[in-house]
Amino acid sequence: MKNAKAREIGDSQSIDRMARYVLDIIPESAGPRRATARGSVIHSVRGPGSQKFLAREHSAGIVLRPGRKFRASLGSDRIIEYDAPVGCLIVNPAGVDSTFAWSETRENAVVSISPEALSELAAYEFDAVEVELEPPAFGTVDLRALTIAQMITAELTAKVPPNELYLDSLLTVFGVHLLRTYTSSHRHPVPPRGGLSPVGARRVREYLNENFVRKVMVAELASLAGVSPNHFIARFARTFGMPPHRYLINLRLDLAEKLLAGGDLATAEVAYLTGFSDQSHLAATMKKYRGRTPTRAGHASSRN
Repeated sequence: MKNAKAREIGDSQSIDRMARYVLDIIPESAGPRRATARGSVIHSVRGPGSQKFLAREHSAGIVLRPGRKFRASLGSDRIIEYDAPVGCLIVNPAGVDSTFAWSETRENAVVSISPEALSELAAYEFDAVEVELEPPAFGTVDLRALTIAQMITAELTAKVPPNELYLDSLLTVFGVHLLRTYTSSHRHPVPPRGGLSPVGARRVREYLNENFVRKVMVAELASLAGVSPNHFIARFARTFGMPPHRYLINLRLDLAEKLLAGGDLATAEVAYLTGFSDQSHLAATMKKYRGRTPTRAGHASSRN
């Protein structure tokens, strides 16, 4: 178990290095953020200010609080002033410089996807790895992007630590939305017809049973199953009756209840061994999904 925890720490450090640039551009005081296998997500609230930005990853900002008289440029010296309603989307492709200035407090979600990750998604969606993002005009509202951004924000700002697999799933869906909406490709992806293949389902089940206490990303599960990361989420749910992050939580809670029933370990140690960040995280998750506390779970299991 300790080796698994060490691998989790190593995975987290490598992910952080990959997405570090975007995470550093937006001050840590602006709000919570997480790095995933594909990039990073941030919920940002910032007072009046400005910034210059040369994107190393594909980045998108989704407005969560309306604002007026934003001033921005993208890939040129031309400054455009515009109003930004809720749902306004700004797409900054990798390698394109931009400037941005705002005169009032603004709230937005920021999604960053590495070029490698977007190319991987494009290979699944369009059978092509070279795609060029075509940013929408300043002030464009994208309700689909807003929905995903609100789900990301809700996860980042919840009372319990965010679920890494769930955020990676949302980032994957967001990346596919960018490809389908803001690239010149007109090929229509083939939707998933059913669940995972028997072989794919077995591989994923065995992998999760062996690795559920560490961070697990959609991309690695999809690779095991041999399907698109975007299609994987729907196919997994059809096969197992729930999304991947919920399946992972169930595995962790099942083990936690067994360890608590033994009565030999403190709740904090059980939380550590089952992949939760701390005792409070375990308690909140167990209360949410099982309707009881670790103490009650241990007593109930002992009686059984």
